[in-house]
Amino acid sequence: MYIIRLWGIKIKLNLLFLVVMAIFGYMRLLDRALVTFGAVFLHELAHVMVAKNNQIDIEEVELLPFGGVAKYNDLLELAPEIEIKTALAGPFCNLFLATVMVICLRHGLVSVNWGLFFIKTNLAIAFFNLIPALPLDGGRVLRAIKVRELGFREATSLAIKISKYLSIAIAGAALIGIYLGFFNILLLIIAFFIYFAATKENRQSIYVLMRYLAKKKSKLKEEKVLKNQEYVVMETASIKNIIDKFTPKTFHTIIVVDTDLNVRGTLTEEEIIRGMLDLGLNTEVKELL
Repeated sequence: MYIIRLWGIKIKLNLLFLVVMAIFGYMRLLDRALVTFGAVFLHELAHVMVAKNNQIDIEEVELLPFGGVAKYNDLLELAPEIEIKTALAGPFCNLFLATVMVICLRHGLVSVNWGLFFIKTNLAIAFFNLIPALPLDGGRVLRAIKVRELGFREATSLAIKISKYLSIAIAGAALIGIYLGFFNILLLIIAFFIYFAATKENRQSIYVLMRYLAKKKSKLKEEKVLKNQEYVVMETASIKNIIDKFTPKTFHTIIVVDTDLNVRGTLTEEEIIRGMLDLGLNTEVKELL
């Protein structure tokens, strides 16, 4: 649900946020719901400010009960250093707010009940978002760290596997809680959200990579120089296996060899992409020679 525009960025409320707000309202805790909303909003505002400071264009931000998801026009996922800074900005903002409130409590500037609730809320949002699961901030940091080593697709696959395992573990903890008489619906909601958001992230990752690779040619023309990385691949390797190895800010040259390791030919990154679009991801690379 769209609510406002801020600096040209569309701010939306996720349905889960509205559900949590309704639960708070039913329990006559709407004032606490507004505090939670404020903490989440400032969390996302920190992401936006860091992204803007690094010339990253943001289209919209969707607010969730425990953070939010930003939709970037630029391919932030393939700029690891910027993604790490942007991802960590939200949790650090909540930790900063909690620290400020501790100082306020020590000087008696706010009531103890409100101060403690504010601190707990911000700590919960900060540490939850640091869980290494996509699309949470911790998952984005994990992927950004692994992108240079594994390439975008493999780093995303690793982060998605961890995300799904964590969601299953959280759901298991919730079910154990039900068995022991401590029902917590929020844990089940979180597990559901992480699992299906990670699945969606997996579907989108190949399109993110394709967008980036399509832009790399113009980037080379603009900057005049890009680092080149060579890969030696068997002629029976699929295009998908090759593209999974591609890394950001690097041009790739593919040397194709046969089973006797004789060189069959050389392909550029652009030829690999064209082959992917024309013949599909599962095509063997020898078909491009």
